[in-house]
Formats: sequence, structure tokens, C-alpha cells
Amino acid sequence: MASCSDFLELKPDRKMDIPSTLADCELLLNEYSVLNSSFAAANLIAGEEFYLNSGDWSSVSDPDERNAYIWSDEPTINAAAWQGPYKAVFYANQILSVVDALSAQEKNSQQAKEIVGSAHFFRAFAYQQLLELYCLPFNKNTAAAELGLPLKFTPDLELPKGRASLLDTYQQILSDYQMAAEKLPLRAIAKSRPNKTAAYAGLARLYLDMQDYAGAFRYADDTWKAQPNLLDYNTLDIYDEMSIPKNNAEIIFTAQTFYSETLTPYAARINPDLMALYWDADLRKLIYFQHNDFDPGTYGYKTNYDQSAIGAFIGFTSSEILLIRAEAAARLNRNTDALADINLLRKNRFAQGKFVPVDWENDKLLSEILKERRRELVFRGRRWADTKRLNQENKTAIVPQRQVNGANYQLVVGSPKYAFLIPRAVIDLNPTIEQNKR
Repeated sequence: MASCSDFLELKPDRKMDIPSTLADCELLLNEYSVLNSSFAAANLIAGEEFYLNSGDWSSVSDPDERNAYIWSDEPTINAAAWQGPYKAVFYANQILSVVDALSAQEKNSQQAKEIVGSAHFFRAFAYQQLLELYCLPFNKNTAAAELGLPLKFTPDLELPKGRASLLDTYQQILSDYQMAAEKLPLRAIAKSRPNKTAAYAGLARLYLDMQDYAGAFRYADDTWKAQPNLLDYNTLDIYDEMSIPKNNAEIIFTAQTFYSETLTPYAARINPDLMALYWDADLRKLIYFQHNDFDPGTYGYKTNYDQSAIGAFIGFTSSEILLIRAEAAARLNRNTDALADINLLRKNRFAQGKFVPVDWENDKLLSEILKERRRELVFRGRRWADTKRLNQENKTAIVPQRQVNGANYQLVVGSPKYAFLIPRAVIDLNPTIEQNKR
């Protein structure tokens, strides 16, 4: 092999490659592929919103996706699900490091404050995605002793030592979102950039996962008051393959997963028990799903909130926030408030003239709100987190089950498999990171 030795021996000026100004930080914040779409689809694959027949499961080329579908104990080969969010963390830390080195005058500028708020938001969002995939569900009685994530706060390449506790991991994400809420304005220049409302939404989702329903209600309420928008599904074209407009009024912050061949409508058939939850007058049945002509009697998922066939939408919307506020209200015995939110959502989802307000009794209210979450948030990455959370209570516990090639698989309550195995390459590179138990 031959090469140009003169070129290879040149010593580039590294200062040209290191961000050092607010303008550099703005450019980093525009890296959509890193900050908004570098997240795994494994939690959607592990959720039980769909099923694969044995032939389609066997034809999935990615062994990690096949294993995620059956909650296998096989080590994860591809580290992208881990590396993608940590690259976003690196970007956030790089931005914070740049701002920290600026003059006092520059640090106090409005631009610098918004940049710092954005960096804290993106770090929180990335850690939140990792948390849902690689950590066990939050239990306030055990969180201080459970394994959380390796937390990194500097842009250097030094490897973090071990994993923080689950409690400390949650506290760090809360802290980042709160800092973002403090510094960000109510409006952002694009749906891909965070604002104060998006930080509130992140806090509402996180408090819900912590089963802190007072916190979830507070921040969902703050979010809704800042962006009280719902799409009327009667205004959408039910025959359009991408019925939901991109960057629509419901979207608070946009983010999506990597492409997943498992989740394509040609492979993933919607579970019959999920389809059975929709009434004929519910427009979501027509807007979210389509009949599979190649397999009569089955349905595939056809659209998402980003009008993308590449990845699943996992960002924040005002409809999700309304459901968080409704559930939190029901758990706090604010049943009138919960019913008002559910009826407002359903009024915008049912065909014109077909909506009838619900008035569920106290003992039925919570279970019906949880069903409404399933109807509304399908293929949005929430079912896996919901399953982990709801399994903390006997009355809402879920045992997902699947069948492949004649074998039955189920994920029992309390299983350590609710925390995915950390990719083998990550453990090999940094042995201080303790692997999840099996």
C-alpha cells in the first residue's frame, strides 16, 4: 500500500476544530442527527403494541432487534443505542464548557442563557432515553441502591467511573430540566430546539415515571397552560398515508429514533387487543392504522408526528401532556379535572357528531385513562416506560407475552429484563461500568 507521507505528517491546527464561541454553540445545537434523532427503537420493539409472525421475526437482519423482541439475555452487539445518546451528552457538555470559558459579559447575554438552557435540556433528554432503556423502574424505596447511568459532565474523553445510583440519575435529569426551564424562553426558533415548555414537558414525563403524581400534575399543568393546543382529527385526511402534519400545533419538541426494520408496517402487525380498544367513531383508528392487504384481518401502523418513515416520533406533544395531567389528577382524587382533560382530548379525536362525553366512576376512571394512553400514544415509545411504571402496583401490572417459532416468551413483573443489557463493547471499553443483572 502506498500513501502520501508529506500529507500524513502535517500537524493541523487543533484550535480550528474546537468550538470556542457562542456562534459555534449555535451550530452544535443545530446538529439534528445527534441531538434529535440518535435514539434507539429498542424500547418500542420491547413494548407489546405489535407482534411479528415467526417468518418476519426470522427475516429481521439485526440480531439485537430480534433479541429485543423476545427480551433475550443475549449480549447486545451494536452499541449505537448507547453511543447515540451519549454523543448528545458530549455535545451538551461541550457547549456548557464553551460558555463557561467566556467573559462575564458574554455569559450574561440572553443568547448565552438560552444556549446554556438548551444544553441542559438536551443532556436531560438524552439521559432520559438511556434511563428508560438501561435502568430498572423507579421505586422510591430502593432507588438509592439501584444502578443508574454513568453520568458525564465534561467534554473530555476520560471515561466515567462506574454508574451513579438510580436516584442520583433521576435527580440529575430533574436538575437539568429545571435549569433548562429557568433559562429558556417560551418560544423556540424551531420544533427541534427546546423552549421552556419542552423543559416542563420533560419534567412532567419524568415525574410520572417516578410515580410522583403531584409533580407530574404540576408540570403537565404548566406545560398545557403554555401550549394548550390539540389537533382536531376531523380536519385531517384519513386516507393520507401521512395524515398528521409535520411541525403541527401539538408538537412541543420533536425527536425520533433510529430506523428499525422491525417496526416497518410490512412486518409489525398491531396487536388485536390494542385494536379492540378503538371505537368505530374514533378517528385514530383510521389515521394511525391501515388494513394489511397482504395479510387480511391485520393492521399496520402508517403515520407518526414527524411524517417520517425512518424513525418513530418520541418527542413531546400537548396530547401526551393532557394525558399525564389527567392520570395525575385521577391519582390525586381530582376526578372532575381528570374527566375534563379526557373529554377534551376525545372531543378532538372522534368523528364530528359522534363524540359523547364520558363520566367514568371513580373505580373505573384510572383504568380508562390508562387505556386512553394506549390509544393515543401508540408507537410513541411510551408503552415500555408505562409497563415498567405500572408494574409497581398490583392493580395495574402488565405481563407482556409473545410467541415465536412455537416458543412462548413472557416478561413477568419484577423481571431484571426491564433493564436492557448494556452493549458488550461498552463494558469491554470501560470495565468500571457494571452490567445489568440477569
